[in-house]
Amino acid sequence: MIKLTEDAANQILEQIKASGSDDPLRVAVTTHSKIQGFQYLMGFDVQKEDDTLIESRGVKIIVNNEMVDLLNGMEIDFVEVDSEIEGDDKQFIFKNPNDPNYKPPAQ
Repeated sequence: MIKLTEDAANQILEQIKASGSDDPLRVAVTTHSKIQGFQYLMGFDVQKEDDTLIESRGVKIIVNNEMVDLLNGMEIDFVEVDSEIEGDDKQFIFKNPNDPNYKPPAQ
């Protein structure tokens, strides 16, 4: 299903610790008619009856059952990016083979 890299898991676990909450991380995907590909959403939430619960690197992740196929095989990473506006920064990136815009790294 969804896998977290070590850096992503560490960042999420830090956020969980800072928030004091034990709610799992919800991962969702949306599509938009004006934007090709997927947009990803993450946030802490309560598990609902129509959710699938998984665990990766000690992080509990919930996904709505309707999104399971769209997110199957996805990896979430936390990487340093070069931004002209904000300089060097870190952000989550989503490597999803089901996303029409996903381009796997050259081997």
